[in-house]
Amino acid sequence: MKIEVIKAYTAQYPDPISFEAGAVLQVERGDAEFPGWFWCRAPSGKEGWVHRSYLANTGAATTTSLRPYSALELTVTVSDRGVLLQSLDGWVYVRLDSRREGWIPETHVRPLSHLS
Repeated sequence: MKIEVIKAYTAQYPDPISFEAGAVLQVERGDAEFPGWFWCRAPSGKEGWVHRSYLANTGAATTTSLRPYSALELTVTVSDRGVLLQSLDGWVYVRLDSRREGWIPETHVRPLSHLS
């Protein structure tokens, strides 16, 4: 789906967590604002928010990742356009027309109509 940014957003984490499938992660806590997201620590020592769909078990202190993941956020400005690649509990992963990819809050984008 094609999207347009309707509210600017500045990436919050300059060195985001990332990992490959099968990584052993420490699960610290859930996110009260965005249920379904968990603060985790990767084997690299990097920490960040990870969606439950990437984790084998969110009820344990440690778990295994089910697939590769990067918490890279994008800094975007109003009127940036791109394609929505994934939507998970309040966040969207997009590829902008500039070819940059990353996460931004779902509230910051709108679908483009077929006439745009």
